[in-house]
Amino acid sequence: MEVPEKKVKLSPTEDIGSSSLSAAETPCPLRAPLIVTIVGLPCRGKSLAAHKIARHLNWKGEMAKVFRVDVDATPETLSEVQDWFNLENNVAIIDGMHLSRQSRQLVATFCREHVYHHLIVEFDCDEKTLEANLEEMIRFYQKTDKNTDWGHVFSEKLQQYTPKYEKCTPVESPQITVTNSEDLCIHSVTARGVQGALQTSILGVLSHPVIKEQIFYITRHGESDFNVIGRIGGDADLSPRGRKYAERLTRLFRENPQTLPGPQLIWTSELQRTIHTAEGIPGPRAAVNDLNEIDAGICEGLTYEEIQERFPQEFAWRDQDKFKYRYPHGESYLDLLQRVDSVVQAILTKTQVLVVSHQAVLRCIMAYFMGTRPEQVPYINVPLHTLLVVRTNGYMFEVEQIPLKVECVDTYRVKPKNCTTERTSADALGTVPAHFDAPLQHPLPQAI
Repeated sequence: MEVPEKKVKLSPTEDIGSSSLSAAETPCPLRAPLIVTIVGLPCRGKSLAAHKIARHLNWKGEMAKVFRVDVDATPETLSEVQDWFNLENNVAIIDGMHLSRQSRQLVATFCREHVYHHLIVEFDCDEKTLEANLEEMIRFYQKTDKNTDWGHVFSEKLQQYTPKYEKCTPVESPQITVTNSEDLCIHSVTARGVQGALQTSILGVLSHPVIKEQIFYITRHGESDFNVIGRIGGDADLSPRGRKYAERLTRLFRENPQTLPGPQLIWTSELQRTIHTAEGIPGPRAAVNDLNEIDAGICEGLTYEEIQERFPQEFAWRDQDKFKYRYPHGESYLDLLQRVDSVVQAILTKTQVLVVSHQAVLRCIMAYFMGTRPEQVPYINVPLHTLLVVRTNGYMFEVEQIPLKVECVDTYRVKPKNCTTERTSADALGTVPAHFDAPLQHPLPQAI
């Protein structure tokens, strides 16, 4: 599909975005697709932020994609965006410079003609951040081509495009303006005309600075007495093997300061099994309510066998849609994803954070770093007695698993083949992990 380039005559007060409508124009539906136009000179942190927006929206269940362009969106770019929306996706982020008002008007006109929402996000940064960004980009490109003087390349690029830059004006709204900095006192965001849940969500994401080099440590608590006997929820303490894991975890950080620098901040849930797992690791800490395990409501403290016996229909409904199912008087994974949103955003503003939490909570957090779609979140395997190390790598995150070789039960349950309410108990319980009938008094022999 070819998108014609159409010039629009604007009055001084007319909005070239999506909020100002003439009598002949169709109001934009609330859930109409959204195009985000990224604006700014090179080395302002635009691309990192664009991918951060897409990652966050996809994590929350939207369908977002970054469309990379060298300078400005073209009719061909907009045709690709149209194809993306035709597949029932709803967010397109055009990552380019869009330095002239005319280039931004092309996208705004396209949005008006197709009745799409349009949001402009303009980036700038202070001199210190610009110098740091330049140095980082030079280092990155030198890894792939050592024969090119990348410092000269980027210097010429800035000289070429800076005179052409026409900053966004108030009539180009909705609009978010970001002054990028890793310093929270300097990083700033202003907005005008922002409306609706999607645009507000993007505003929230951009309000936090993007830190380029980060490492996070994520782990479940050590094995608990409830894990051993197959009970869910509750506030059980660590089993003997769980205490052994806590000791091993402390030793791991102490003995590997070069590859695993010690946590600068430790976050646990308010439950004793997470607090006791981290108690030997030095560093400031806080018990965070939002890191508490999913509330199982009427099923709290029961085994899966007891849930099947007492509430077979509830057990089947949960297997049918584990992400959206809410325990009676409890929570769903959907609720949990909303709950941990603030935790994830807080983690991203720091580095060397250790998070000690629970299976369902960490599934939601790891889904962000792994790019997992919401419906698959309940089936992410977060094993006991394993440290997950998350490192930034450009736009992406790399996850390393470090099993600490302390014996423990397996709590991972795959989705049963039969999820109907008429299924037998054997069908319902066929994928329940093995567990013991009573807490172990002594740890089992260690695996070699």
